[in-house]
Amino acid sequence: MKNIYNKGTFRSFEYGKIGPYLKKHGNKKWRRTEKSEIEDQLSENIKIFKQRRKRHKLIWVKITSEVYDTTHSDYRSFYSEKAFRDSIKRAHVTRYFLINNKTNKK
Repeated sequence: MKNIYNKGTFRSFEYGKIGPYLKKHGNKKWRRTEKSEIEDQLSENIKIFKQRRKRHKLIWVKITSEVYDTTHSDYRSFYSEKAFRDSIKRAHVTRYFLINNKTNKK
């Protein structure tokens, strides 16, 4: 492991030297991570991270409802089919239209 511990007394006016605060900060970080980095390099175990689950595809629907001879339609998105079915069961829903390829255009 490369020793990045900032040893010694540096003169702050010299070019390329670091100030006392940065020296203190670097030393703290080195002491904190030194042990774990050495153990990681010595052990040949490969860490296997859990794979991220893919996002659910959204179900995009245009729902039209009619109340007192006025029709109102809006676009809605659902994560689950159950939520989609429940929204269709509402009163005054006359029709719905599934949208397969919905892209967000700005």
